[in-house]
Amino acid sequence: MPRVSSQLSDLQWVKQVRDLLIEVARASLADSPKLPESVGTQALPLAQKAQTILQKNTNTPNHQTSWQSQKSQWIEDVRQLLLELSRIALAERPKLPENIAQRALTLAETAQDIQEVSDDSGRDDTSGNDDDEADDSPPETALSVNDLFKRLKECLTIESQNSHQVGDAQWQQLLTLLDMVQDTYNRIPKS
Repeated sequence: MPRVSSQLSDLQWVKQVRDLLIEVARASLADSPKLPESVGTQALPLAQKAQTILQKNTNTPNHQTSWQSQKSQWIEDVRQLLLELSRIALAERPKLPENIAQRALTLAETAQDIQEVSDDSGRDDTSGNDDDEADDSPPETALSVNDLFKRLKECLTIESQNSHQVGDAQWQQLLTLLDMVQDTYNRIPKS
């Protein structure tokens, strides 16, 4: 039983990390980018939990099948980012790095994938072909088309902000076209 409860707490950690990273990404993409206040209190404890998960993973004999071992590099990347955010929060004049939104979103997407896979494996424990079923339905099927448009627009916005030619007219044209496609899709009658 202790293994189940520790697994649950690791998955709760993934959810907390995902929520914090999304909050950081949103705040850094705002008109006046700034670090959310919650980072100061959450980043360091979450980074310490990441270290605990990594240490526990190396000491567990059957760790080849756990998501913790499969995503150990992701856990380390999250830990490093959380430590960086913690240092920034403690600075006299917190300044966000330029690529923080992209890094946070990338790590948050992996956290979402871990949550979805863990949810699926929890539901499919009786089936022996989890891998086959996972291949048949991509994780995006749970998202609505408008959510996918929103996610794509966020990713493209981040890409445009990180491009060498910030404010390039082609980026703006691409984002405008995406808005037009979404608007057209929403006007199509659905049966």
